[in-house]
Amino acid sequence: MTIDISLRELPFLAISAGAAALPAWTEVPPTAVLPVAILVAVQIRVRRHVRHV
Repeated sequence: MTIDISLRELPFLAISAGAAALPAWTEVPPTAVLPVAILVAVQIRVRRHVRHV
């Protein structure tokens, strides 16, 4: 199994930066916003390798 984590392109980084700044403007708790902002900012790929015997 291989897990690749990489940053997305610029539009997604700008969206996640705005989502991370959301608690400063509203009463949304940071613990609710930061995981969503991280998932928007990164690209996660999970690959499963199958062995042929």
